[in-house]
Amino acid sequence: MSEHLTGQKASNKLLKLLLKTSLISSALIIIVAGYAVSLLYSQHVLEDAEHDAISVGEAIVSLERHLLITPDDQHIEHLNVTSDGFNKLDEMMQKAMAPFEIIKIKVFSDDGTIVYSTDHSIIGENDLQNPRLKIALSGGVSSNRQNKDEITDLRGEKKFNVNVVETYIPIVNNKGSIIGSFEVYKDVSFSNLKSQDGIAKSLITLTLVLVIVFSLSFLIIRVAAKELNLAQVKLHKMATEDPLTGLKNRPVIIESVQEEISRNQRRQSSKTTYTFSLVMIDVDHFKSINDQYGHPVGDQALKKIAHTINSTIRAHDFIGRYGGEEFLLLLPDTDLNGAKPIAERVRKSVESISFLSGGKRIPLTISLGVTTVFADDSDYDQAIKDADRALYQAKDAGRNQVSVAS
Repeated sequence: MSEHLTGQKASNKLLKLLLKTSLISSALIIIVAGYAVSLLYSQHVLEDAEHDAISVGEAIVSLERHLLITPDDQHIEHLNVTSDGFNKLDEMMQKAMAPFEIIKIKVFSDDGTIVYSTDHSIIGENDLQNPRLKIALSGGVSSNRQNKDEITDLRGEKKFNVNVVETYIPIVNNKGSIIGSFEVYKDVSFSNLKSQDGIAKSLITLTLVLVIVFSLSFLIIRVAAKELNLAQVKLHKMATEDPLTGLKNRPVIIESVQEEISRNQRRQSSKTTYTFSLVMIDVDHFKSINDQYGHPVGDQALKKIAHTINSTIRAHDFIGRYGGEEFLLLLPDTDLNGAKPIAERVRKSVESISFLSGGKRIPLTISLGVTTVFADDSDYDQAIKDADRALYQAKDAGRNQVSVAS
């Protein structure tokens, strides 16, 4: 039983460990997945805004080229925004760009000077030290996502806590030379909200999937563990119990005797007095019961006697089927004076059994041999032989009695 409990505890411990591991793994998966999905959405928003900014720059150059670029005598185009062009550009920006969530546009010359901006107050300022502007003036496209506490849009209205993507785009003349750069501000606040909603839905879906998967896995493993425990119980029962009587079998009762002798010896080394007793029990005239009434009746008689003995002895006593119609009773921490009354009580209990077969009462009696094992006794086999010898003394004396090894 202790081995079964140990196995069950191990299974329960393993299930708890699996549950903790699943919870931690799920949390880590959700965190990592959330971070990865957030990066993907953020990159998508950035790339989408960058693509729109490039389209805006191309549209401005295509539609309002004459307001931005002027050719020289050699027909080489240069960036040149006149004061007259400011008003026309402002009008075009407000009408054409505002619906596309463009909130600000700057035009830089090739030396980094702002030659046009929807915010006129910054025209003439130089921003050549801006690394992103340098990338655009070198022919690249550079975007950056940031949050603006306050910004003025194309209509002159102030917006607060706006998430924007700033994109720098090179302006190329008819000879393929870079003559300046656009800086396009796109409001991505709505796209950001949509991405957050998408992230939340993705994580909720992932969480539900993980909960379902881990729950099913846990249930399957739990059922398997339960089946394994039941199999262990059955195997343990088969290995330790007598299948007919349900008592412990011969190997187990002998092992118990060996353990008691070992305990005896440990007590002796600590100068503590300790004895235990053995009672060998045999069913009287059992062969006659089998011959007269049949083996099935004999089996029922053995089961009845085993149950009666087991219910008569003390809780800490140990009874096992030794073989055939013999039983061995182990009485821990019990000397001869304590063992004899217990043996007599067992004898009387069996004698009082009302065992019927075919309406006929069959008398059942037992003979018992008692021996006491002392601290200096180390041979379990000899102890059992002493109890067996006492049993035969009881049989020779007429059966249905208790005899003490002499």
